[in-house]
Parts: sequence; structure tokens; C-alpha cells
Amino acid sequence: MTQRYVPFVSVIDSPGVTRDAAPAATPRRRVAGALRFLVMALAGLLGLQVVFFAGLVAAQAVPNAPIIMALATAVGDGTYGPAYVPDGVGGSADRFTECVVIGYGVSSPDDPRSVLARAAGGPRLESCEKGAQQIAALAAGEQVDPPATYFRYWNGYSVLTRPVLALLGLTGLRLVVAGLLLTAGLAAFLAVRRGAGTGAACAVVLPLAVASNAITTPSTASSHGIALAAVLAGVALTAAAARRGWRGAVLGAAGAAALLNYVDLLTTPAMSWALCAAVAGAVAAATGVHAARVLLVTAAAGASWAVAYGLTWVSRWCIAALARGPEIFSQVRDVSTFRLGGDNPMVADVVGAAVGANLREWLWNVPTAWPLLVAVALVAAGGVAVGVLRRGPGAIALFAVLAAPAAVVPLWYEVMSNHSQIHAFFTYASLPAAAGVVALAGLVAATPRRWQPTVTVRPYDTRAADRGPSARSGQRASGRTRRSHAAH
Repeated sequence: MTQRYVPFVSVIDSPGVTRDAAPAATPRRRVAGALRFLVMALAGLLGLQVVFFAGLVAAQAVPNAPIIMALATAVGDGTYGPAYVPDGVGGSADRFTECVVIGYGVSSPDDPRSVLARAAGGPRLESCEKGAQQIAALAAGEQVDPPATYFRYWNGYSVLTRPVLALLGLTGLRLVVAGLLLTAGLAAFLAVRRGAGTGAACAVVLPLAVASNAITTPSTASSHGIALAAVLAGVALTAAAARRGWRGAVLGAAGAAALLNYVDLLTTPAMSWALCAAVAGAVAAATGVHAARVLLVTAAAGASWAVAYGLTWVSRWCIAALARGPEIFSQVRDVSTFRLGGDNPMVADVVGAAVGANLREWLWNVPTAWPLLVAVALVAAGGVAVGVLRRGPGAIALFAVLAAPAAVVPLWYEVMSNHSQIHAFFTYASLPAAAGVVALAGLVAATPRRWQPTVTVRPYDTRAADRGPSARSGQRASGRTRRSHAAH
């Protein structure tokens, strides 16, 4: 009888320990598997839009009467508005947007429109000064039913704001947002630390904490605190998922983008995009793979973030169109055209104006901005130098790949030039995050590679499997003897 050998793949997890694994798939099967995964991920993202809308419906189902009472109390004690207040770190806090957020969905308790119609459209009170007048009218029993025309955004923050306002009032909402921001920041730190090390975790969290108004947002502009909490939660999700490879990085970054689009009002999307892509790449690099593999994971995470963010936004418009008609797309187009480059006295229509406006806002108003830049430059340069000594010239390529997502921030500023110049007093917060990405790249490039599993192929004699129980028993005994000798 001809002797038959079947190749077995053994993965050495650690010295002296082996486990059998299935033979590697062929390139054709890998491509087919990747396509199936992407199709399933897209289907899951579309299904998530249904969940998001169900959240809007649930938020609109919260009765307006207790929310009106809470807002009237806030107006009376001066905690509601004004539009802009000091942010505690040298700049201005955006209470205007907070007034928009807490006034979303508020109308007379006997508003004749259905919950579904309000969820699809989005009524909201005016902001701050005019909003205070509407709140006073509602508290006096007057009929105030704002038009349901705020459908450009998902307004998913209402899932949090409406029930918390009804139960705890505006001060209670700010405290809840502070707790969420702290929890999300801790989750991001721990997830990145586990996947890429303590240095990378510090690079993600510390620049935002020490060189922006992120810490003060819960008390000065809670709407921005909600957005930042979503950014950090998305970073934590991406870091945890990326430990499973590029597929995990795709799912994590897509989930982060969808969550941010759901709750944010276009405050700092570039921050999430840059951080999620960089963190996914850092987690891949920490496993010791080559820069080409890190580039694949980083690019996959960045691309999935962009697709998920755009698809989630378009889904919101489609839902509004189903309720109000296709004319809503023309309204979205007009506003989008203005935000991309519309005329405004505060806007300079030249290349680099948006980046310059945000740099000035950051460097002139935040005292810790310059020290952070110096520290990041030293960390990046030192990290590359140490990395070259430890890894060789490949450390330079690794640094370049991991630092590349930082370029998303100035690119976003220039594409959204009008918006980025008018709102530079809060969009600048993406700059310390971009600096953190550069520091992360330097720290990861300097970190020695972790030990990697070794794959070996050994032949397996199938005749032994046909000899019955005694042969298998002998094989087990032989295996125990070999392991015993290996142990000694």
C-alpha cells in the first residue's frame, strides 16, 4: 500500500507548545471570503440605520411637559445660554449648539403631529435668546409647534438628552455627559493600551485632555461633550476590534463613524477619522507585522470609517425624504454647498485659509498648545531614531504609515473650508488629536516587536490513523513522552 502523507499546519503559540490548524486558504478563497465579509458588513450597517431611527422614535415618545418645565427652570436660574461663554482654557464655548440640542423635539404637549412624523422631520426650538422666549411661552401654556425641518442631522443625541432632561434637568444632563466623557476616555485608554501599549494610549488621550477644551465641555457646552464621548467610545471600539485583524478594524471603525454621525452636529468628525485609522494601524503594528500589513489595516479602517459616515448621513436624508418628499435633497444640497465654500464675511476663499484659521485659534488661545507641539516633535523624532536602531530602516516606513492619518485633519479643514473657518473656535480640537497621532506613530515605531506565532508544516502519516485504538493509544503515549522530555 502506498504511504500517504497529509500536510498539517502547526502554530507554535509559545516555545514548546504547538497546536494544529487548518491549512491556509488559497488566494482565490481569501478574496471570496473578504468580499463576503464586506457584503455582510454593509448589510449590518444598513440594518443599523433602522435601529438608529427606532432610537429617534423612542426619544420623541418622551413627554414634552416635564422637558418644558426643566428648560423653564434653566432659563429662570440662568443655566440656559447665553450663546457663547468662556471655555475655561482661553477660548469660547459653544452654548449656541447646546441650546439647539436641548431644544430638539420640544413642542407643545398637545402637538398634533405623530411621533413618527416628528422623528422623521425633527422640530426644534430656536437657540438661546429666541429659544428662551419660546420656552417661556410654552411654560405659560401657549401653543408652540416648531416646524419639523431639522433633518440634516440624525440628532441621535436626543436618545440621551430628552429623557435625562425630563428626569434630571439641564444641570443633571451636564453631569451625565461628564460621566459619559470620563467613561469613554477611560475605555479608549484601556483598549488602546491593551492593543498597542501604554505609550500609544497616552498619545490618544493626553493631547485632547491637556491642549483643548475637551475636559470643560460637559459644563460649558454639553453638546460637544456628547460628541467627544462618541469619538472616544469609537476609538475604544476600533482598538478592541482591531485585535482580530483587518476585519475587526473595518467593523470597529465603521461602528465608530456611524455612532459619531448619529449624535454629532459636524463638530469634529476629522478627529474620529484620524484617531480610528491610526489606532487600528497601531494595534496591527504591535503584533510585529511588517509596515505593508500595517498599511493595509490602517487603510481599511480609514476607508470603512468614511463609507460608514457617509452612508449613515445619506440614510438620514432618505428617511426624511420618505416622510416629507424628495425636495429635502435640494435643501441638503444648498446647505452642503454653503458649508463647502459659501460666501461669508468671516471666510477667506484661498487655499490654506481654513487650516490657518484653526491653527491661529489653537495656538493663540490654548496656552498648552505650543508645549504640546514641542513634546510631540521630540517624541516623534526620538521614536524614529530608537526605532531605526531596534527595527532597522523599516521603522521609518512604519512611522510614516501610522502618522499618515493625521493628514485627514487639514484635508477636512480645506474641504469643509466655510464651516472650518466660521467655527474654528471649536473645530480646532482636531489639531491636538492629529498631534497625538504623530506622537503615537513615533512611540509605536520605537517599540520592539512582540513575539509572533511561528507556522510550520509537518507531514502526517495517515496509515497510523487506520490501525485502530491501540495505534492511537500508542501515539498518545508517544506524545506524552515527547512532551515530558521537552518539559525537562
